[in-house]
Amino acid sequence: MRMQCECGCGDDTKGGDFLPGHDQRLRAEIERRVGGLLKLRRLVELQIGAPIMCERSGE
Repeated sequence: MRMQCECGCGDDTKGGDFLPGHDQRLRAEIERRVGGLLKLRRLVELQIGAPIMCERSGE
């Protein structure tokens, strides 16, 4: 089953949502459009009504 890549490139994925690496292309474009990763984080936090925090890596 062929599916169109969700990044918007128009290419077929042959079954998945994205061609290899195209999920990261989409993420980078979304970040660029909203003004960076921190602004994207704030938008998502407003949408979900909760802060997004990373866990400590155990250093």
